[in-house]
Amino acid sequence: MALQSMVAQTIDTTGQEAQYDACVKRLLSEKIILAWILKECVDEFKRYSVKQIMKDCIVGKPNLSVAAVDQDEPDRIEDGGSADETVDGKMEGTNTEDNSVREGKVYYDIRFAAVVPDTKEPVQLIINVEAQKSDKTPYPLIKRAIYYGSRMISAQKNTVFVNSHYEKIRKVYSIWIQMNVGKEKANTITRYRIVEEQIVGHVKEREANYDLITVLMIRLGSAETADRPILRLLDVLLSAETESDMKKAILERDFDIPMTSAMSEEANIMCNLGEGIREQAYEQAMQKTWLQAVLNLMKSLNLSVEEAINALCIPEEERQSLLERIDEELTVK
Repeated sequence: MALQSMVAQTIDTTGQEAQYDACVKRLLSEKIILAWILKECVDEFKRYSVKQIMKDCIVGKPNLSVAAVDQDEPDRIEDGGSADETVDGKMEGTNTEDNSVREGKVYYDIRFAAVVPDTKEPVQLIINVEAQKSDKTPYPLIKRAIYYGSRMISAQKNTVFVNSHYEKIRKVYSIWIQMNVGKEKANTITRYRIVEEQIVGHVKEREANYDLITVLMIRLGSAETADRPILRLLDVLLSAETESDMKKAILERDFDIPMTSAMSEEANIMCNLGEGIREQAYEQAMQKTWLQAVLNLMKSLNLSVEEAINALCIPEEERQSLLERIDEELTVK
C-alpha cells in the first residue's frame, strides 16, 4: 500500500510538471513573445520594431517539440504541424515517425526560421528557443546548448545545401531561458559566439562566413529587479506566482502585448500547476523531515513508533502516510 501511494504521488507530480513545461513552451511560442526575444537579444533584428518582426521576419508557424535534435532521428510531424518553412519556400525536417517509437527521443522545444528584411542578400536564420526549469543539471548546460546549435548547422546538409555548397549555410541561434536560478545569476543574459582573432599577421575574413552560431543564456529572476525589458517581460510571463489578471495588465501596459484568450488560459493553468507542484514539494519535504525525526527519536530514546510520533505532535492527518513510510523504511533495513 505504501509503495502504491508513493508511485501514485510520483506519477501525479511528474504529470503536473510535464503539463507545466508544456504551458511554458506554448506561451514562449507565441509570435509576439518570440518577436520580443528577437528584438532584444538577436543583433540582426535590433533596428526593427516588434510588430515588423512579427509580420515580416518570423517565417511560418514556429515548431513546438517537433524537430528532432539527434542525428538520424526523424522529426515529428502531426496534427497539422509542419516542418520548418524557409523564406525561399523550402521545407526542412520533413521526416515523420510513428507515435510508438518516440520514447526517449529529444526534440527542440521551439524552432523556427527567420529572415532579416531590407538586405541586399537574403539573410536567413534558424532560431531555437529552449525553456529550462533551472540550472541544476548533471552537465554544463552551455555544452548542451552548443551541441543543439551545432546540430542545427549540420542538419542543413541536404536540406539547405547539397554537395559542397557550404556558402549556403545559415546562421543559427540557440536561446536558453532558465528559471529558478541562484541570486547571483538571476536577471542576466550571456552570449557565446565565434569571433576572429589575429594571431600572426592581419588577414580579415568576412564576418558572415564564420559568425554562424550564437548561444544565448537568459537567466530569469524577479521582475522588480530586472533592468532590461526582455528580462522583465519573461519574468512576468513565466512566473508561477503572478496571477493571470496581473500578467495581463503588465503585458498590455508595459509591452503592448494583448493577452489573447489562449495565452490567458495557459497562464491560468501554469499558475495553478505551479501552486500544486510547490504544495506537493513542501509536503514531501515535511514528510522526509518527520520521517527522520521519528527514526532519530526511536533510536536515541528507545521509543516505539507511536511514542515518537506523539512526542513530535505530528498532525493527525499526516500520521497514516508517515506510518507507511516508516514501515517501509524499517522493512528495508
